[in-house]
Amino acid sequence: MSRDKSSRSSGVAESRRQPELHVQSGAEAGLSNSDLCEFYKEHWARPIALERVDFTDWQMNGAPCAGGANHSVVAIEGDDIVAVMGCTPIPFRIGDDILSAAALTTWVVAPASRGKGIGKSILAYLQQRYDVLTGAGITTAALPLYLSADFTFLAHIPRFFHIADFGAARDFTPISEGAQRITQARQAGAPPVEWCAARVPAADLAPHAAVFDRHNLFLRDAPHLDWRYDRHPAFRYEAFSISDRHAPGLGAGLVLRQDAVEGRTFLHIIDLFGDLADLPAALAFAEAEAVKRGAAFVDMSATSGTLSAILRARGWSSSVDDPLIELPSLFYPVELRRPPTTSVVVWSRVRRMEVYDLSRLHVSRGDMDLDRPTMAWYDQNGE
Repeated sequence: MSRDKSSRSSGVAESRRQPELHVQSGAEAGLSNSDLCEFYKEHWARPIALERVDFTDWQMNGAPCAGGANHSVVAIEGDDIVAVMGCTPIPFRIGDDILSAAALTTWVVAPASRGKGIGKSILAYLQQRYDVLTGAGITTAALPLYLSADFTFLAHIPRFFHIADFGAARDFTPISEGAQRITQARQAGAPPVEWCAARVPAADLAPHAAVFDRHNLFLRDAPHLDWRYDRHPAFRYEAFSISDRHAPGLGAGLVLRQDAVEGRTFLHIIDLFGDLADLPAALAFAEAEAVKRGAAFVDMSATSGTLSAILRARGWSSSVDDPLIELPSLFYPVELRRPPTTSVVVWSRVRRMEVYDLSRLHVSRGDMDLDRPTMAWYDQNGE
């Protein structure tokens, strides 16, 4: 009996020695961005941009609704950080309503603290503070946690590409003669479109985002577009206001990023939105720019069902659904993943049927840190 009593006493003493777990934002915890960067550097599997204070300052603190603070969620045991989930507050628009929302990125738990329910506590913290949450690039290990927290899951963000130079594209991926013949025929069958295009600051595209009817998306007002594209700390984005020359609507906003690996140029459509009447003209402009610049291809990732329909109608190839050509999704170094796209999770406490209508959801490469420089990119570009 005394042995049982001793065991109970020992257990109580042990529990008293266990450090208490606190889940809060980095700002609430009084942590510096250097503290969080060091945690990522120590525990993430390979080097990432969030190890850099300059990138973290922009990504986490620089967003218009961040108020200069880092809202990433941290778990702290005693004096030690044991987990971090990147979090950037960005309002979410449904029709005329603006909801409190956040884009989540790069969740990591220190190995010794895994299996303790810390991930569940972090998601609960976020769900108490925001109406809408989204995250991308969901790992197999993390997915059950999101699903148990009532998130919905899209396994593959649609990704499409248009090949402008098949010879140059072969430097990235094998292309058989048959695949080239079929793909060329599909691309050539696109309806002819003429456009008017003007290069502008990305902030000037806000009126086009405001008329992107029937879409639910992170608010793309002028302050957000200025932060996301005009003031990015590494990439140089190009923004264009485009309209159909013969049947113009209210205009479309297009954001491009030109890239190159080993001397081979390619283009990414980072964002596209606006009046549906002008979206085909914006894509035709991007196709022409790829040819003009000697790019191997131009690609685009977005969840919008409307954009997928326009891309298919213009003969673009789906990275997920078309079996002819497998185009890499990672370029520093060039790497083919199957499927060559990524996933997204979404959670909402309100208006769920609208938020979960993934055909109306507009998540592009410009959202949720999906267009983030790798450390290899920094090395190649001398940053």
